[in-house]
Amino acid sequence: MNIISATITSVTSSEHLSCLGVNVEKDTFYLLLAEISDENQLLNTPVTLAFKETEVILSKTRIATTANIQRAVVQTIERGSILSQITLTYHKTTLSALVPTLTFDTLSIDQDDEVFWMVSPSEISLLRETHGI
Repeated sequence: MNIISATITSVTSSEHLSCLGVNVEKDTFYLLLAEISDENQLLNTPVTLAFKETEVILSKTRIATTANIQRAVVQTIERGSILSQITLTYHKTTLSALVPTLTFDTLSIDQDDEVFWMVSPSEISLLRETHGI
């Protein structure tokens, strides 16, 4: 599981859904919550984001396919016969991507390359330190 510390910077709610904007350093991420959230209570609240290694998409070029696209540097590549694990450095955080080896091989990504990584807003979970946020 990938874990990133963030701060809530915006909240948009509808009938049963909220979209949170969060900052990780100067980068903005978005995540969807299946609940109504109160903007006044949440703004500037520190939170922890979590998402699975299998939800990380890699690319050598920027592809506008999701709201959450950031840059990272490839630290290690462990190729398996079916899946490959790629370790990334994003700011000071280590992230992992687990991708099909056949797909990864077509990307021509090597160690120390700068890549774009993406994760869909619906795939990011909010880990709560206390209940009621």
